[in-house]
Amino acid sequence: MPPDTPPSFDDRWLVEAVRLHEAAHGPLDDAAACVAARNGAATPEGRIVERARHLGEATGLRRACAAWAGRMRLAGGVLLALMLAGGVGAGLAVAGDGGRPINVVWALGGLLGLHALGLVLWLAGFFLAGATPAGIGAAWSGLAARFAGGAPEAPRALTGLLRQGGLLRWWLGSVTHATWSAALAGALVGLTASFLLRSHVFVWETTLLSPGFFVDFVAWSGWLPARLGFPVPDAATVAASGASALADEAARRAWAWWLVGCVALYGLVPRVLLWLVCALRLAAGRRALRLDLALPAYAALAARLAPASERIGVTDAAPGRIVASQVDAGHRFSGAPTLVGIELRGDRPWPPALAAGVRDLGVADSREQRLRVRAALEGEPACRLLVACDGRLSPDRGSLGLIAEWSRHAGRCAVWLLAASGERGERWREALAEAGVTAVIEDEGRALGWLMGEWT
Repeated sequence: MPPDTPPSFDDRWLVEAVRLHEAAHGPLDDAAACVAARNGAATPEGRIVERARHLGEATGLRRACAAWAGRMRLAGGVLLALMLAGGVGAGLAVAGDGGRPINVVWALGGLLGLHALGLVLWLAGFFLAGATPAGIGAAWSGLAARFAGGAPEAPRALTGLLRQGGLLRWWLGSVTHATWSAALAGALVGLTASFLLRSHVFVWETTLLSPGFFVDFVAWSGWLPARLGFPVPDAATVAASGASALADEAARRAWAWWLVGCVALYGLVPRVLLWLVCALRLAAGRRALRLDLALPAYAALAARLAPASERIGVTDAAPGRIVASQVDAGHRFSGAPTLVGIELRGDRPWPPALAAGVRDLGVADSREQRLRVRAALEGEPACRLLVACDGRLSPDRGSLGLIAEWSRHAGRCAVWLLAASGERGERWREALAEAGVTAVIEDEGRALGWLMGEWT
């Protein structure tokens, strides 16, 4: 990945999926991934992403996330189709077959009542701090997690990443308003189709309320539709429609347009506008989202992936000296000569051709690998220990500390400095000398010869 190319949202999603996988199943073997991350990215976040890309391919998490996203897009399309069909059915059911008058109050309440209640609940959940997201989006998210297949990390990682960026409510809101928009659009289609193909008459009915209440209600609810060109029944038409259904064609068309206008302007339009707001805010947030490197898991990973070559000199310098062991001449270590590497780049074959009897402890990059090396040396101290370091990197306090610690379990210790040149090589020699390691070798043949005791 070029250093100036920012990671995508899917890359960060994969990072979170890898983190959850490691939290549940233990650390992955990431030696090669760490080397690729250090060589392939220039920023801490970029290196974390590059590591996740390699591990995601090896573990199948990348494919799992992509497959889950595909299933959820398919499920979302099916949900929208069902809501659209359900809305058409609701519109046709409210209009009826034309055999009896349409009660305008029941029709408007049936088409907009549940929508209004759901909108109030969504707004309450959206603005109340700490409230649990409610609505169709939250139900869809919960259902989606149940169909994650063999990769439960995929939906959990997505919701966790969105929550970190403050985008979870926008994501759930976009799902909620999209489905409601489909349902209300279907209701308008069904209602309009019935009005076009059948003859309907309209009434309002009441036992307790006065005719004036309905006159005021229609005038209030029809104010906005009237401003946008929808015909609205006048006061006389409303008052006359309570006693019996009017046969007047103009009155029936006014009632039909009033009902269509109310459903469109108080139902569909607010949902579409809210969906647009949520979708645009989600899209902008996805582009601006960055991993929170202050989180403990990411902070530790960023520190482990940071190459020492980012600064000249000894990185992580601290007061005091790191001193390798001074082995007593009378103390004997009978273990096999041992080779171990620290943070070696993957641009050269490893290990080199070793003589029979040499113990190879591999390359120690991760904490687990370094603990394994220490345990091996404690179990069988080496007669000679050769530690290979990449001379293109700068010596850091962590590497010097490891060399000093491991040298306590060897009769003699030397450092094989690969590809060292110029000022950086001098820095290595100075730092190792301060740590008490004076045997520093750059030539491969001499290093392996020293390991076999051919020279001291």
